Amino acid sequence: MTSKIPPKNLKWPALPGTALRDAFPFNHIIKCTEMSLKNLGVETIDVQQFHVWDDSWAIETEWQDAIAKLKEQGKIRFFGMSLNNHEPDNALKVAATGLVDSFQVIYNIYDQTPENNLFPLCQKNGIGIIVRVPLDEGGLSGNITADIKFPEGDFRNNYFRDNRKQQVAEHADALKKLLGKEAVKLPELALRFCLHHPAVSTVIPGMRSISNVEANCLLSDGRKLSESLIAELRNHKWERDFYQG
Repeated sequence: MTSKIPPKNLKWPALPGTALRDAFPFNHIIKCTEMSLKNLGVETIDVQQFHVWDDSWAIETEWQDAIAKLKEQGKIRFFGMSLNNHEPDNALKVAATGLVDSFQVIYNIYDQTPENNLFPLCQKNGIGIIVRVPLDEGGLSGNITADIKFPEGDFRNNYFRDNRKQQVAEHADALKKLLGKEAVKLPELALRFCLHHPAVSTVIPGMRSISNVEANCLLSDGRKLSESLIAELRNHKWERDFYQG
């Protein structure tokens, strides 16, 4: 069972220059964890995570002391953090401390940047990787078309704004040419790509239906994509300007 501690200042992401005491002071970490334990009805949280992170906090002892206390009390087993969107290198300092058990990071066919620096360091230090946004918020579902409409208030209206939907459709069409025996549908290809990397512990795709849940769970069969197909997917990295708002 996992949970997350929101930053005390409720600022997402953690902006450069933000003081640790404004986001994760000692008492806030303890209080939020105890609240999660009560809400979940358990005595121990398997993985407790910070919801945001800035690597300038790596050397500060306040968060380290709070996590050490929670572990000593048996209230958490492991500690990790959810990294700011598309900022995998914003955790290299803390990864080297030996105090982190897992990172939650965006990684998918389009954004392969965690492979450059974060994944090797995590493999060296025995840190688990929880992949989020493996389907690029739906961009790798194969269902985004240039004229698709999202409900009012849906965050995808911002993520796929301007001409992004047209771009997504074009990139997805190019990937669909790689479908075949190794992956029948685009979501399968996308998820198996994430699972191929030895640094990755698990993947957490968003699921909007029971059929999505069933299809995704079937992919935990341990079958790997061939190296030749992985090499093809390397060519589909997509550098984009991302929107935080």
